[in-house]
Amino acid sequence: MDDVQTSKKKMPSKKEWRGFYSLILIQAQNAFNEKAAQFLLIPLGVWLAANSAVYGPDSWVNSLQYILACIFVLPYILFSPFVGWLADCFCKARIIQFMSFLQILVLGAMFLCYKYENIEMAVFWFCVFSVQATILSPAKKGVVKDMVGSRQLGYASGLMEMSLILSMLAAQIGIFVWFDILQVSSNDGWEAAAFPTLILTCIAVPVAIAALSLPRYPANQTRKFEWKLFYEHFVQLKYLWSQRDLRLSEIGVSYFWFLAGALMLISLQIAQEHPIDGTGFSMSAAILMAWLSGGTVVGGVIASIICRKKIELGLIPLGAIGFTIGCIFMSFFAPGSLPSNIGFGITGAFAAAYLVPLNAHLQDNCDPSNRSTVIAAGNLMDCLMGLVAVGVQLMLRNIFSIQNQFWVLAALGAGITIVAFRLIPREFIRMMGLWIMRIVYRSRIIHQDRIPEDGGAIIVSNHVTYGDALFLSLICPRPIRFIVAEEFVAIRWLGWILELFNCLPISSRNPREALSKAIQALKAGEVICIFPEGQLTRTGTLCAARKGLEMLAKKSSCPIVPIYMDELWGSIFSYSGNRFFSKAPLRIPYRFTAAIGEPIAPEAVNPRIVINTLRELSSTCLEIAASIGRDTILNHLERIAHKPLVIAKNARLTGYEIAECLMNDTVDAEHPELRKWLTNLLDSSRSQSRLCDFWMNAQQLERVNSLQPRELLLTSVGHDEVHETVASVLWPILTSTPVYLIGDTDHSMPEGIKQVAGSDFLRRRLYSLVPETRTPFYDFSGSGDLVLPNIGWRPCFATDRGIILAMSMKRSVFKLDDGTVQLGMRARTRGRLLPGFYLKPPLSNVIAGATLPTPYSLPPNLYLDESGFLAELQSSNHEQ
Repeated sequence: MDDVQTSKKKMPSKKEWRGFYSLILIQAQNAFNEKAAQFLLIPLGVWLAANSAVYGPDSWVNSLQYILACIFVLPYILFSPFVGWLADCFCKARIIQFMSFLQILVLGAMFLCYKYENIEMAVFWFCVFSVQATILSPAKKGVVKDMVGSRQLGYASGLMEMSLILSMLAAQIGIFVWFDILQVSSNDGWEAAAFPTLILTCIAVPVAIAALSLPRYPANQTRKFEWKLFYEHFVQLKYLWSQRDLRLSEIGVSYFWFLAGALMLISLQIAQEHPIDGTGFSMSAAILMAWLSGGTVVGGVIASIICRKKIELGLIPLGAIGFTIGCIFMSFFAPGSLPSNIGFGITGAFAAAYLVPLNAHLQDNCDPSNRSTVIAAGNLMDCLMGLVAVGVQLMLRNIFSIQNQFWVLAALGAGITIVAFRLIPREFIRMMGLWIMRIVYRSRIIHQDRIPEDGGAIIVSNHVTYGDALFLSLICPRPIRFIVAEEFVAIRWLGWILELFNCLPISSRNPREALSKAIQALKAGEVICIFPEGQLTRTGTLCAARKGLEMLAKKSSCPIVPIYMDELWGSIFSYSGNRFFSKAPLRIPYRFTAAIGEPIAPEAVNPRIVINTLRELSSTCLEIAASIGRDTILNHLERIAHKPLVIAKNARLTGYEIAECLMNDTVDAEHPELRKWLTNLLDSSRSQSRLCDFWMNAQQLERVNSLQPRELLLTSVGHDEVHETVASVLWPILTSTPVYLIGDTDHSMPEGIKQVAGSDFLRRRLYSLVPETRTPFYDFSGSGDLVLPNIGWRPCFATDRGIILAMSMKRSVFKLDDGTVQLGMRARTRGRLLPGFYLKPPLSNVIAGATLPTPYSLPPNLYLDESGFLAELQSSNHEQ
């Protein structure tokens, strides 16, 4: 267990990374040479069958591809236990070095066989080469985790697999082309095989020397040699088979090699029976291998990048779907045609994406002391499936056409797909969901390093949208289990997803059961997420924390990691616009910001402190996410263009007209109300610091359910009132909301007014201006309740400097699905504290935030209550 934990925490040194990349070179060169040796023999056999008096079309050399395929895998079947023991009991670096020099001897011997025209001895030395590759395999695979550790294993395993496959496929393509060119020019198949072998022998020398620099690690076993090493295959398979994870992973891996073997043999059959565009066997085979290898490399590289930070098991069912579709696609087109060749590329790409996470998962989940044994047992299964592929394809060749053979492979692929979906649906759906989210949403993550790499942890976050679980999964690199309200589980489509992701439903009637399960999961080292508010916000602001958080932290002894997600108010999953879902996205891609706070020790957890920490993180998000400056304002005005933004009696200003005044720093309007509005805009923009504060404050209003974008706003300017700069001037520009400026000469309510914002001046005017329908009035005057026909009074609060701290919401009460309510306004309050503000220090009466140059002390008659309202003191001796 200690070795496993050490491996998970290990960060490879520069020397180990150099050793790893050297290992990739050694593996690639050895795999290339072995495949080159095999694929020089195949066209040589075809040439001998057609041109030699000794060998005819019906001789064994014309079917050499099947013989060599069997020779290639037989050493793995015969010697897997023994080579696994070698890799476990001896230094893996030493084994790799010895095998690198043995390769030089084998290639030299094969060169002499070609020079003296002896194909039988060449096949014998290929047998020796196969034994060499068998011994090398568990040593090179087993040393990878020693070099890079668990964290980088997905990335490293992907590179190893793709370099192996790329080298093998490059050899198949390159050697076929090379042989074809030499054979055509010399009309001698022996010479066409001898010259490439000589070159490969020379290249193998410096690579073998480079192997001497590999880092060395002590052996994990001290087992003595026993003769049963040559027949204990079933013991190794029994160990592999006894562990469900390893068994299923290896079945998946072995199917890949079955598919690869079948596709290779089918491609050679196509090259023999349906040469492409009049080319010969070698060139046709090279073209087909190029399509297959190109797709495999692309798919493998992409899968390796995806698995760089974690092993992404969701790629397995996706890859299975892809190679099944690829086989179906090829069955509809003539063998050797362009569409059929494209199908080879598609199949190879998805097959590689299927293989990378399987191999990484297999290596990461086996006991380090038996890793090489597991790899050797896996190689045994892979090779058995390789033999099965030879037999199956030989049988199918005699029964079905090539296109019908693809249908057989598609049927087998469909079976693998169904099994993969049944075993790991959660990983696939999570991966696809996150990919879609990454396309639609762009995240800025602040201090992601504060999430613990291992061990139990409790994530607490604000709850703005139905998609918060997916957003948090984008933010957190570790898998998360969510504690969710029981009523969400009752929703059919949502409940199925929550159950799939192993969420913990919590009931208000019996919360202890869910909390008990969460504590057990935390003690087991899992990450649990709880939304302390216990409800989706209908206001955009934070609600009070419910009970249970303290008990969860203290009984599990796990730290709390606070995360605040900003800019999600406005997402289709939020209650923006006073409805979920049934609205168009504001923009695609949609950007949001998340800030992660310092972990809070379990003994220091207090619900009010946790909520205040989230508020402080909201200020961090606002400062990072806010777009600031005159240029930003001009961009917004250009979007409005010729549409009227500011309206007064018999006059109006368009976006272009306002932008021109701002650029020229002149007030160009005759109407007095429009002149006042432009003067306010120009005054606020002359000081960069003031403009930044006011513009960010306008963006704070955009994050809550109070003033509604694009609904005609009745307001006033020019009376030195606190609301004017932010609510009447900058917020309308930010949200493209038209405003009607009321003046002394207006004696009736303008048509189309949906909302009103003002202070004392508008409060007085509303006694004579009666709206036709119920209209909210956002009142910054600080005066008492206002009861007027069709006016919904909404008290708000701003500092003397004009920074708005709190807003009442459009609705006074929001009814929730569980029968409870969420208040948007409350008697004897001045509204809810806006996101971006927090108490400094906690539990004090001092407000801080990104838009406040210095902390602001609330008036003596106001305090921030647990629900987030700026409440009025009811008596002088009130205790906060």
